[in-house]
Amino acid sequence: MQNQIASYLFQNKTCPLPGLGTLFVHHTGAAVDFTNKSITAPKSSIQFTDTKTDSTNLIEYLAATTGNTNYEATEALDYFCDDLKRKINDKENIKLENIGNFFVDASGAIHFQQEELPTVFTQPVFAERVIHPSAEHHILVGDKETTNTVMTELLAPKEITKDRWWIWAIVLGVIALAAMIFYFTSLHGTSPFGNTLKI
Repeated sequence: MQNQIASYLFQNKTCPLPGLGTLFVHHTGAAVDFTNKSITAPKSSIQFTDTKTDSTNLIEYLAATTGNTNYEATEALDYFCDDLKRKINDKENIKLENIGNFFVDASGAIHFQQEELPTVFTQPVFAERVIHPSAEHHILVGDKETTNTVMTELLAPKEITKDRWWIWAIVLGVIALAAMIFYFTSLHGTSPFGNTLKI
């Protein structure tokens, strides 16, 4: 019976246990770890809830795999679940092959702990991110999505125009000095060789 329950659980991702609750398989996807350049393997966890679900499909599956009638499969399933519940309530740690262990805590609540897969099945895969500099791709900056081209233009160093006002100040100063020299020399009739005014 345990093998059929495990097989049904892994094929249908859920398995009702009448009188106890329901086992279901929860999948988590692969995760990318950019820091360590790896992708972790997807993981599946088996969880138990005391929620009761319809066991019609499980009974039909048991009848088909054992060659019994639906009535006989129902009787066998009920007996198995009643025996399982009795052993759990007697504080026994009950193991379902390839699934996990049922146990009861001090308050009387039934708990389940899945059987861990060997770590060889969940090894991370090496994955180095490749970015083609000439190709445009989308990136997330803060909470805004943009492209690498836009960010390159935005972050490119801007050409700084140097302020050269002092050159214009010197040129204007030289022009003003030349105008003053011209003015004084032409107005008073003086030259470098002395006074040129006629008497």
